Amino acid sequence: MTVEARLLGPPLVVRDGTVYAAPRGKKVWALFAYLALTEQPPTRQHLAELLFPDADDPSSALRWNLSELRRLLGGPETIGSGTTVALRLPIDTTIDVHVLQAGTSADAVALPGLGRELLEGVHVDASPGFAAWLLGERRRLRSLGNAVLREGALRAIAGGNVQTAVELATRLVGADPLDEDAHVLLVRAFAATGDEAAVQDQLTASAELFRVELGEDIAPELYTAARIGTTPARGPGTRVAAEAHRESGEAALGAGALALGLDELRAAVDAAAGDHALQATMLLALGSALVHAAHSRDEDGSAALHRTIAAADEAGDGKTSAAAHRELGYVELLRADYARAMVWLQRAEELAGDDALERSRIRSVRAAVLGDMGKHELADIEFDAAIALADEVGHERQRAWAGTLVGRGHLLRDDIAMAEVALEDAWSRARAERWTAFVSFPESLLGEVWLRAGEIDRAADALEHAFTLGCSVNDACWEAYGARGIGLLHAARGDLEGGIAAMDDALARCLRQRDTHRWIRAYVMEARCALGVAVRHPMVGAWVTELASFAGHTGMREFAVRAYLYQRDLGDPDALEAARALAVEVQNPHLHELLDAEEMPRLEQLIGVG
Repeated sequence: MTVEARLLGPPLVVRDGTVYAAPRGKKVWALFAYLALTEQPPTRQHLAELLFPDADDPSSALRWNLSELRRLLGGPETIGSGTTVALRLPIDTTIDVHVLQAGTSADAVALPGLGRELLEGVHVDASPGFAAWLLGERRRLRSLGNAVLREGALRAIAGGNVQTAVELATRLVGADPLDEDAHVLLVRAFAATGDEAAVQDQLTASAELFRVELGEDIAPELYTAARIGTTPARGPGTRVAAEAHRESGEAALGAGALALGLDELRAAVDAAAGDHALQATMLLALGSALVHAAHSRDEDGSAALHRTIAAADEAGDGKTSAAAHRELGYVELLRADYARAMVWLQRAEELAGDDALERSRIRSVRAAVLGDMGKHELADIEFDAAIALADEVGHERQRAWAGTLVGRGHLLRDDIAMAEVALEDAWSRARAERWTAFVSFPESLLGEVWLRAGEIDRAADALEHAFTLGCSVNDACWEAYGARGIGLLHAARGDLEGGIAAMDDALARCLRQRDTHRWIRAYVMEARCALGVAVRHPMVGAWVTELASFAGHTGMREFAVRAYLYQRDLGDPDALEAARALAVEVQNPHLHELLDAEEMPRLEQLIGVG
């Protein structure tokens, strides 16, 4: 028996090609969705409290609904027995939300319910915790739907399937009409067709939309996208020329000459035309530069990386393909599309072979994904492996990058001593490498560590230096970290309004560049909520709601829990129950301690004074 379950849109189950009779009771669908989307099998008690809080006998109600779900899925063996509950479906069972999260983009974009709401039309009277979980998952899966449309369109362009690319990019713009990156992708797809009239029509339409709706001009990247793919250049096709252009480009980037460096890397790609292996190498250099060295150019970088994979596959070059997959996973990390990031990283690891440095990079990015999601124990395992591999090859910059994020994880768990050790080590390594473009990151977090430890003057020097350095290298991520720390510094000195103003400035910096790491934005938003609750700012209710929404869309469960705890402190009687339901899969003992506290810790305790 083959089973196809659709939870996106109106739910249904198809068995052996026939739509099976709907279950009796909508909570069967709610139970199915929860079991399909939670990573840890929940206990029966948790499910009973979550879904049947008002039943005379919650355990009996759960047993009845489980029996209905077994009947729907094809038999008693489809759900395990015991104190925990887990789906045990045959290998030929397909659940659309699983395809969306872990399948290929080709399979995901073909899902009938793509873009539809999880359990559309299903309304159940359950606990506030389940309502919070369902709202968050609906938001997160909608964002993932957009991510696979973007991924599919880029893959189609790289593979020469330009009409498919136009179709998918058009769907993406329809799903989020004010997403600049979606418009960039649509223009790039039209440019790949060679239809100049269509390109110009779309540029005009995009410009008018942004002018009317936002009062803004369209992004310069739209014009760059309009030129890509229309008249591809063909250089001499020699390895010597390609290598020379790459060397020149990388030297220019190292000296801060971004435009010249990118032009030279594009020339390297053109010079490698006709040699798949060589072109894959040059495309990887270009794509990586667009992702890491340029700002607001991740769409351009992703396009180059998809072309890298296509060329590497033609050449049978697994090593280059692994690096491109890892870079695309990093882009999804920045976007907070974590499920898709894990798909890219899994494939990267399969391709990396015995390359220790590449495996270290892959596991570091995976650890960062897990840390963003609040899965700190799993992140620690990945970081330990990544650091061991980096030490094996003596790569100090990789060691510093991983160590900084290790320190971030300890800081989030309020383990100040361990955070200080990890961050001081990463900071010293970055400085020894003269890695000016990165030093600000560990230094900002060190400033926060020292602030919590009550070393205000030491923290002030670190935060001011980190913020200034971040501005000097024009990196919105590092600027935001520094500005956030300065906001906490104001609060530690008793100037809470000045702290809130600094948080507003940090958020503005996050939004200045479209490829800013979205986790940093949530980190700043959460700090602003803490200050706002402390002073009962008139806007704090809106700020907390905004944090909850943002965390839900991205799957940052840790910040969602904190948002509900702030709502509790502002008087919402159901917020604590919602926070408890969302905290189940967060691996942070400090956060679980906050759930048992009467209120979030006083701001003075959070910033280390008083």
